[in-house]
Amino acid sequence: MPLPNYTRESPSIPRRLLREGKPHLLPVYGLMLTSYLGREGILHSGSFRFADHIYRSRPRGRFGVGYLLDAVLLRLPAARSMRSRYLHSRDEIVAEVRRRAAEGAAQVHVVSVPCGIAREMVEAAEILAREAPAAAALVRYHGIDLDPEPLELSRQLAGDRAMFSFTQGDAFDSAVYPVHSDVVVSTGLVDFLSDDEAVRFFRACHRALRPGGLLVTSAQQPQKLADYLMRELAELRPQYRGPDGIADVVASAGFGEISVRKDAVGLQSLVTARKLTAP
Repeated sequence: MPLPNYTRESPSIPRRLLREGKPHLLPVYGLMLTSYLGREGILHSGSFRFADHIYRSRPRGRFGVGYLLDAVLLRLPAARSMRSRYLHSRDEIVAEVRRRAAEGAAQVHVVSVPCGIAREMVEAAEILAREAPAAAALVRYHGIDLDPEPLELSRQLAGDRAMFSFTQGDAFDSAVYPVHSDVVVSTGLVDFLSDDEAVRFFRACHRALRPGGLLVTSAQQPQKLADYLMRELAELRPQYRGPDGIADVVASAGFGEISVRKDAVGLQSLVTARKLTAP
């Protein structure tokens, strides 16, 4: 099954640039391949490695110049804004686990779908273990992804923590979700889905949540330079949405108590919503 974020169509980007009369972009293309972020974006569209590299925010590259370029790319507004969605997810997991523990929950189930490299869950578990060990003991973390490679990398990141499980499955298939989940986190997927597809996906999340359960998601808006580079050099074509757009999609899936705030950069809409206990 094709991944929604893999939007590249041309077998050769340089040949396409020449065919379209854009030879001036060939040096830029070659330079971008020296950067880890640029190379991953060009060769593998918006891959889980691309996202995780932004989340970690540690430059990597080849020939010295690639390292320096990578550092510049990671400091661009689009990258800094994208990182905010991972911090948002991590912090909302911590806050909701604390809240459920204070209410006397016997167990708390947290789901990340598609999880990619599940850094936000692992770091949330570390924060809770350090700051609220009683609450940390209640949590079970579930990662779901169609791609087996990020699942294996997530297992390695989680190490020997018994509270983590990772399952290969389709994010649109309600059967792969744990029943009566307390938190469902998803960032990135809906940025490559139409409104109808996004509503269908969020309905699967809605079915998985217990009444009162929390959805944590996000939506992005374009930054001119990053959008130009993505489209021309990586054929990466996200579906942009502003605060009202993502709120409408989430509401159409049946959620209420929808909160949308902009990140500090202003390009990400950071969203929380709840499955209402009554119509």
